[in-house]
Amino acid sequence: MDRDDPQDVGAAFGAMILGGTIGEEPPPDSPLGRVRAFTAEYGEDALGPEHIGAAREGRPLVP
Repeated sequence: MDRDDPQDVGAAFGAMILGGTIGEEPPPDSPLGRVRAFTAEYGEDALGPEHIGAAREGRPLVP
């Protein structure tokens, strides 16, 4: 977070008010976290639209 950037400071303040935090990485169990883990293991070329749908629905991502 850039403390000189009003947008970053405002986002951090809003997160504190709502009881959350702002992080750079998504939670591993989120759809985005699962897709990132998949691409780290199998590469971006293995990722297809069916994997995005599976991540959203909570199904396993298979190569």
